[in-house]
Amino acid sequence: MSHQARSALVLQGGGALGAYELGAARRLYEGDGFAPDLIAGVSIGAITAVLLARPAQGLAPLDALERFWRQVTVGGWFLPSALRPYASVFGNPNFFLPRLDLLGLASWTSLYDTTPLRRTLEQLVDCQALADCSASPGLLVTATDIEAGAIEVFHSREQPLSLDHIIASGSLPPSFAMTTIAGRSYWDGGLFDNTPLGAVLDRLDDGLEVERTVYVVNLFPNKAPIPRSMAAVAERILNLQFANKTAEDLKLLCRFNEIAALMRALEALPADHPIRSDPAFLRVKDRGYVGVPRIVAITRPEQAGGFDGSDFSAEAIARRAAEGYAEAARALDVPTVDHCVEL
Repeated sequence: MSHQARSALVLQGGGALGAYELGAARRLYEGDGFAPDLIAGVSIGAITAVLLARPAQGLAPLDALERFWRQVTVGGWFLPSALRPYASVFGNPNFFLPRLDLLGLASWTSLYDTTPLRRTLEQLVDCQALADCSASPGLLVTATDIEAGAIEVFHSREQPLSLDHIIASGSLPPSFAMTTIAGRSYWDGGLFDNTPLGAVLDRLDDGLEVERTVYVVNLFPNKAPIPRSMAAVAERILNLQFANKTAEDLKLLCRFNEIAALMRALEALPADHPIRSDPAFLRVKDRGYVGVPRIVAITRPEQAGGFDGSDFSAEAIARRAAEGYAEAARALDVPTVDHCVEL
């Protein structure tokens, strides 16, 4: 049986901005109709993905995600409201805590300990199902191989996964330590590519009679005004670093659309037709060219500021969740776009 997906949810990384994904998920999972075949994410998007795809027994996907955000909210009740966005500098009890091994300071490669995150996920994730390659939906996360300088894709259909893979995807330096898996060291996948859409497109089923849909939640908008100050320059750099860079993937797929259509026409020829055994035909067939799926983009309209990814205050999480819900509702109401015409 094919392990290819027909619908997918793709989630960006962005630290505390991930509360926007919570709001988007609230809208997507309203009712009983939303059930993606594949959920993919990087960094906080990987955490969102595993909670939606492998919630602990007795929890619905959205329940697990809601509980996570309740647990990682930093109250900051002891601080004036203007300082609460910065409370996580002192740590987040259910996510990360400052390192205390000061004697080894010279050899530090990170500032915080993410053991609390592992404990939180152990309560909210079905780790047995996470390691089951037959479990549904499919789960895909990415991390950056530090030595190779390349993105690594971890797909639940291709190998058993563990919390190590999820934490590796979010090991953003210098805040968090690198994660070692099978002798390889990994940092946050967002350092290399913050939107794992390309890996998802490779795993979408090109069913002739099925509409393939990918929902992409973008925490960093691509478009923004020209910066007019040094602060605005720094903000623009941050957003460009982590914005969705998959337009080139879509352009390439658009160029392959006609090849995919031609191959389907050729495959409809009688089995004994000479073209069916031609080496050129067989090589192209093996490449599995697919057409561009329907893509529903759910994108934060405002650029992220320098500390926004660390603001786990209750006010910020509630605001971003509300924004994610509203933007998801808007995106679902927008007519389908032909990306090949748009590009």
